[in-house]
Amino acid sequence: MKKANDVSATDEFDDTYSAEQLRRSRHPLRRFIKSFYLNHALAEVHGPTIDFGCGAGQILARLPAGSIGIEINPALVRQVRAMGLDVVAYDAFADDFAFSGFAQDRYKSLVISHVLEHFDDSAAIMRKMWRSAARLGIDTIVMIVPGERGFASDATHKTFVTEQYLREHDLTSCEGFAIDKVHYFPGDTATIGKYFVFHEMKVVYRRAG
Repeated sequence: MKKANDVSATDEFDDTYSAEQLRRSRHPLRRFIKSFYLNHALAEVHGPTIDFGCGAGQILARLPAGSIGIEINPALVRQVRAMGLDVVAYDAFADDFAFSGFAQDRYKSLVISHVLEHFDDSAAIMRKMWRSAARLGIDTIVMIVPGERGFASDATHKTFVTEQYLREHDLTSCEGFAIDKVHYFPGDTATIGKYFVFHEMKVVYRRAG
């Protein structure tokens, strides 16, 4: 998912775009390498999960039974459904990130992987999503964002989300959730992200109390 101006530009979410996402996800070497990233991403996930901005469905395919993906790209929604996965088209900006229509007390985890960096004001978006997650009864949020070089490598990235960013925007505790763990991968240090494009930070929030 992209920032507000991007999501309205449907020409960016055509079949060509989705085909490239799917091609990359199916490449044998990429799949092998990606499996290590997925293992790291999913280590803290439990129970039925919402995968926000599920893309080509790589995380969604490995989530527990009862999980669902939400995605704005209609071409990707069609393709991921064709894979037999549960995904719904969702315009987060039109819904103001309220997760309208999702049942309360059905989902335990929320995954937001490589999405927040695409927003102009990630802090405001996080507060809205965390508030909605609390209303649904979700107790674990896993957010994943790129490291420094990975962030700089993509012109569509708008906000560099770091531990410092979370502190400066009072997001270490947010809408009833608090940070439980911060991990970096590969190699559990932020420094690697200065040199390696495919380095990422994972932050795990737990429901307070």
